[in-house]
Amino acid sequence: MRGFTHYISGLAAATFFAALVGDLRLGILIPVIAAASAYFPDFVDFKFGKFLARRDYEIDPAPWDEKKHYAPKLVKVSELSEENRYQFFAIEGTVEDILVRGSGKVSYKVLREDGSEETVTEEYNSIVFTLNDGTGKITVEAFGDDYEFFEEEFGKIEEGKKLLVFGYVDVGEEGLKLVVSDAPHPQGIADTIARAIEEAYREGERIVKIHNIRLPGDVYRRFLVHLDPPKREVRVEMGPIVTPGGVAIGGEVPEYRKYGVAKVGVPFIKTYPKPTRIDSFSGPEIAFRRAQFRGKTVVKDRFLPWHHGFSHSLTMGMIIGLVVFALFKLIGYEHATELALASMIGQWLHVFEDQLGFMGSNLLPPITKDVVPGFKLGESGSGLTNFSTAWLMIAFMIWNFNRFTDPRPIPMSDAKLLLLLAWPSIVGFAIAIVRSFRLRREISELMDYYTNLEAFEEMEEVGGI
Repeated sequence: MRGFTHYISGLAAATFFAALVGDLRLGILIPVIAAASAYFPDFVDFKFGKFLARRDYEIDPAPWDEKKHYAPKLVKVSELSEENRYQFFAIEGTVEDILVRGSGKVSYKVLREDGSEETVTEEYNSIVFTLNDGTGKITVEAFGDDYEFFEEEFGKIEEGKKLLVFGYVDVGEEGLKLVVSDAPHPQGIADTIARAIEEAYREGERIVKIHNIRLPGDVYRRFLVHLDPPKREVRVEMGPIVTPGGVAIGGEVPEYRKYGVAKVGVPFIKTYPKPTRIDSFSGPEIAFRRAQFRGKTVVKDRFLPWHHGFSHSLTMGMIIGLVVFALFKLIGYEHATELALASMIGQWLHVFEDQLGFMGSNLLPPITKDVVPGFKLGESGSGLTNFSTAWLMIAFMIWNFNRFTDPRPIPMSDAKLLLLLAWPSIVGFAIAIVRSFRLRREISELMDYYTNLEAFEEMEEVGGI
């Protein structure tokens, strides 16, 4: 759920106590502490936990320019090494030697919608030259669709011409080269994630941070990370350019550099049923943890490991209630008990509302150890579930203010008034529940695939890994 929805829920919790409603009428805003308590779990996670969390790998496919705060970063040839392979950079220099100018054929693999691979061979034009920026030389290569763009942008390439070239770093027989492109190559992302999964199997855990790709004009290059356990593959697909709102505006990459596929040498399962999409947000973190599943040692993924932890537990709600009671009792607030209860309930509402989604939480640590899966009524940003929840909480506030007022502003029975106020939420949740049945069925089918240990065994038997 969104932060606004949680905040409204905390306010609604406060209105269930007549004493707190009375204070609000008098202009005493202390009961708003309950709303702050309801927002507290996300505040802790996103303002502190996110920055204090350990990261074993930081995948940055397109480092930002420090001055402009977008990619590609302008670098010197002397700053590059094999560690930068597949990353997206810009280099400014002078054409020194034209090595190749001509045409040929290129073969590459593309992925069909069913996950199968197809080898495609096509003709292409190309140019290969050396670029000198004063700190060193690097081979620059442009071919296929990228050559066509390169030629349109710079015209005929001649020795002595000054260029600002964009592309990803690769390693050839003669060392580093810059392959002209408008995006990083996804193979580097796939390789790093596969390595993290294998290390987690041996060492217990690896946490990976994946940075997004921000381009000039406040737009982003979308890419998808797909874990395929039965095939023991990590597949990364480089997607279109999108707005901050996630709307695609074009800029699809050519097929020959659209996919990166890395094999994983250990069994792993996927616990979230969709590919991870990275675009306008800061980029996710994924924890890969060794675990037991159906009698086998596997690696499980955990999306945003610093989120939905202890802060999103009922235990934390009890602690918040005790702290609020002690603090406001100490300063002499007359209704400290009611405020403490409202604060605890507000935090519990946050936990319950987040359980409507996918991630779930560990509800009663340290008594419980594992995450209780969410109810899957919708994603955290679902307009339907956020609207239905916020509307219901506002209905509760109106209902409570009415029943704690004498004479009542709305002369109607409590049950009838609540039903009248809450019917849009009831309809909204009913639609979400109906949708969830189909979603659960689809997820169940996906999870049967993602947790197919028999496929692991078959691959081992036939030498498929």
